[in-house]
Amino acid sequence: MTAFWLTALFAVPAALAIGYVLHESIGVSQVALFIVIAMVYVTLARGRLLGSSVRIAQTQYPRVFGVARNACAALEIPMPAIFVREDNYVPAVAVGFGEPYALVLSSHWVEHFSNDELAFIIGRELGHIAAGHTRFHSLLSVNGNENPIVSLIFGAWLRRCALSCDKVGLLCCGSLDAAIRAMGVAAFHEFGRRVDYEAFAEQQAEVASDSVLRWGEWLSGEPYATRRIAELRRFITSASFLEAQAWFVRERGEAPPNLLPGDAHVESRDCAGWWRRFAAWSIDAVVIGAIITSFGGSVVGNRDSGVSISPGNVAISEPGIGPISIRGKSHASPQPTDEATLGPLTLGRRQVALTVNHTKIPLSLETITSILASIVNRLGFGFWFPVYLAILVIVAGQTFGMMIAGLRVVTTDYKKPSITRTIFRYVIVFSLWWLIVPFSLVWHRILLHDRWTKTRLVKVERAVARTR
Repeated sequence: MTAFWLTALFAVPAALAIGYVLHESIGVSQVALFIVIAMVYVTLARGRLLGSSVRIAQTQYPRVFGVARNACAALEIPMPAIFVREDNYVPAVAVGFGEPYALVLSSHWVEHFSNDELAFIIGRELGHIAAGHTRFHSLLSVNGNENPIVSLIFGAWLRRCALSCDKVGLLCCGSLDAAIRAMGVAAFHEFGRRVDYEAFAEQQAEVASDSVLRWGEWLSGEPYATRRIAELRRFITSASFLEAQAWFVRERGEAPPNLLPGDAHVESRDCAGWWRRFAAWSIDAVVIGAIITSFGGSVVGNRDSGVSISPGNVAISEPGIGPISIRGKSHASPQPTDEATLGPLTLGRRQVALTVNHTKIPLSLETITSILASIVNRLGFGFWFPVYLAILVIVAGQTFGMMIAGLRVVTTDYKKPSITRTIFRYVIVFSLWWLIVPFSLVWHRILLHDRWTKTRLVKVERAVARTR
C-alpha cells in the first residue's frame, strides 16, 4: 500500500514532466477527463466480452472453471465472470471496478497450460482482485497491454503488485516448478517448453551487476522474468511462505463466497458512514472541478442573459444557461446552393450554419467547442456534479471517488439500480442537498435520497465479508 500512495504522490509531477518533454499538456484536468472516459470504457467492455467472447461455466470448459473455483474458495473471494477471447499478446487479465469482476483468458494460450500452470496464471490474477489492484489496473490498461508512458509513471507500483501476486499464484498452484514453467509459457508460448529455466534464471546475475541494464525495467509494468523467478525462489525458502501456506490450506468451505444479486438484503451496517461518503465526494469534487476548468470555466456558474450579434462576436442566450460567446472572424453568408434547412441549422454541401437573428453563423470545430465550453461554464459545479454522479453510477455502478473508497450504489437487494431510479436519486441530491446534509447528522448510513429511492451506498468489502 505504501508503494501505491508514493506512486500516486509522484504521478502528477511525473506526468507534467513527460508532457513537457513530449510538448503536450498533461495536467489535472486531462487526467480527470481520462478517468471518466476510462471508467465508461471499461464498463462497456463487459458488454463486448459477453457479446464476442466465450463465457466459462461448469458445463462450458469445466477444466478452467474448476481451477478458478478452487482458487476463489481458497482466497475467499466471489467467482469472477470468466471469458475466453482471442488475444495474441495477453495470456490472462482481470478487469473491473468491483464485484463481479471479469477474468479474461486468451484462447491463444489457455490450451498450452497444464492444470498446475493454469492455477498459477489464474491465481495471480485473482490475487490482483483480492488485493484491490484490479480496479486501478483497469483504469491504466483495460486490456492488460503495456503502455510505456503509464509504466514510466506507475511502474514502481505495478511491478510491486506483479511480484506480490506471483506469490499468490505460487500458493494456488503449489509448485515452484509449475510457477516458473507457467511464466515461461506465458512469455515465450510454445518455445517456453524448450527453455532451460536454470540457465535462464542465471541471467538475473548479469542484470543485477549492471545498473544500466536494470533501468530498462522502469519502462515496463512487469518486472523482468528473471527477477520474478528469483523473487519466488527467495519467497519459497522464507518463513513468510510457511505462514502463507498454512493459511492457504486451512479448513474452509469448498465453494467461494456467493454474492449474486437478489440473494441478500442490504443491512444498515453494510452502508457507508458519513466520513467515507465525504471522502468519496471530495475526490469526485476534485475530478468534476478539473473537468469544468479544462473547458475554461469555473466551479461557480453564471446566470447572465441577453443576445447580441456583431461582426466577429456572437452571443447566444438560453434560459438558465446564460450567454454563449463565439468569437472569430466575420463571415459573409454563403450563397444558398444545395442547402437544406433543419430548424435553426442550414445544412450545405460543405458546411453547416446556425441561424441566429436571421444571421447565418458557420459552425466550425472551434465554434462548436466554444459553445460546449460556454454551456459547461454557465451551468456550473452545482449542476454538473450530480450529472457526473448519475452518469457514472448508471454506467459503472460507482464514481471514481466511490471506487477509491471501496463503495458501490446498489438496490436494497444488491441489484444494480435502474436508470430511472438512479436519475431520481441524483435529482434529489441536486435539489434537496440543503435538506440531506442536516439529516445526515441523524441518519449516518442511510440518507434521505437512499431512503426515497430504495438504493444504498454499500461498502464492498463488508458485503463480501457477509457472504463468507
